[in-house]
Amino acid sequence: MSNRQTHRDLYDALEDDGLLEYGSIIPSEMVHRVLGLEVPAIGTKAQFDRLSLLELAAMDYVRNILLNSGKYLTATPSGYRILLPSENAAQVEQYISSADKKLNRALKLCRTTPVISDGMPDQIEARILMKQSGAPRRLPK
Repeated sequence: MSNRQTHRDLYDALEDDGLLEYGSIIPSEMVHRVLGLEVPAIGTKAQFDRLSLLELAAMDYVRNILLNSGKYLTATPSGYRILLPSENAAQVEQYISSADKKLNRALKLCRTTPVISDGMPDQIEARILMKQSGAPRRLPK
């Protein structure tokens, strides 16, 4: 079975159990069971890393679907939880803050990189500044 199908099976199982509603708590054990992951009591770092990556990929699939419904899936110590609508604003602020930090790093790297003249004007800095200012990507026709 493909990873995509396994991820879809997880989404369907969560939906069938009514765990895709605001405030729902999804236990890690259920995720592991549906994905067929057996977490050993003792294992190597490589084993735990592999299991973590499989779980994260599946939960990212679920998270992306939920975003289209205005729901955000967050990790908790015991599994996952779908934020309440009143909690989404804080998650949006985190996304914006992360994007701002990345744009600042991009601008710093752009400004401190030596210019290599290949005859073409470089518009990268202008693009970064436009993104920071919220300028539209394309001019209206």
